[in-house]
Amino acid sequence: MRRALSIIGLLFLIFLAAPYAIIAVLGSLDPPAAYAYLDLVVPAETQIRQNFVYAQTEISDEFNEFERYLIGVVAAEMPALFHIEALKAQAVASRTYAIYSMMHLDMYEFDYLRIGEIWQAYISEIEMRRRWGNDFDTHFATISNAVNSTRGEILIYDGEPIVAVFHAFSGGMTEYSGNVWAEQRPYLRSVDSSFYRYRSDFESIAEFSGNEFISLLRREFPDIVFDGGDIALQIVINERSGAGYVTRITIGNKVMDGALLRRLLGLRSTNFTIHRELDKIVFRVRGYGHGAGMSQVGAHSLAMMGYNYIDILKHYYSGAQITRYEG
Repeated sequence: MRRALSIIGLLFLIFLAAPYAIIAVLGSLDPPAAYAYLDLVVPAETQIRQNFVYAQTEISDEFNEFERYLIGVVAAEMPALFHIEALKAQAVASRTYAIYSMMHLDMYEFDYLRIGEIWQAYISEIEMRRRWGNDFDTHFATISNAVNSTRGEILIYDGEPIVAVFHAFSGGMTEYSGNVWAEQRPYLRSVDSSFYRYRSDFESIAEFSGNEFISLLRREFPDIVFDGGDIALQIVINERSGAGYVTRITIGNKVMDGALLRRLLGLRSTNFTIHRELDKIVFRVRGYGHGAGMSQVGAHSLAMMGYNYIDILKHYYSGAQITRYEG
């Protein structure tokens, strides 16, 4: 009996120490020396760029520094309590976005000192511990699993990594990329994302007094003019996208796009309606974020409905294929 208790105690100590041992191992690995793309879905001979490819036999089974970086990205970009399939989808999207950015920066080896140039949120292990407290071990293991189980997987279109943008959640339909940025990406189309309308925060309200509203607009337009009547009646939505996002709006004597007004007023998205309530100008806003690419809440909702991460990615990135990068 005493020996059995000793064995149980030893196993318990090993269980407690395991996450810290994993972290110690991760901290000792060397950065990758090159890139390689290996096939999952597209033909095996597909190569994205010749100078980014090397033999499969050179690939290590261990986490490399780039994949460790992705743990910090996923931890910053998506709640750790989201469904594991959503976290996997986030890992693939984040990895793809990073690879796309690195290729266009001519960054042939991952460099922690340049992660700010990749333009993704990132938190360190120290910050994870601060945020998660006693739940650190559980959350770290979950996100590490999401990154490791999709190791090297990225999204490509016409043989190139896509711009795998994402947002918190849309107002029912995701937005065409051409309505958000100057260039239309064929894989960033408007798709259904209405399956989380039940959320209490699906809509948000932003209220402004007339003076507050004018003051915020004058930061960008010092010469904006109103005719002295009801300001709310001098706000006209000229154009919406097919997904419902405001693309052009006239306020007083100024015409602007919805994205600029969103920034000036601090609105959650450009999918909004406007009305007057007593002495307030009220914006009723749907969704959160620019609306293009993957909806993070949508990914979680689809996962809860039984979809896996590949289904989720195919839904939000139309026509994109999954292939594998290793480094």
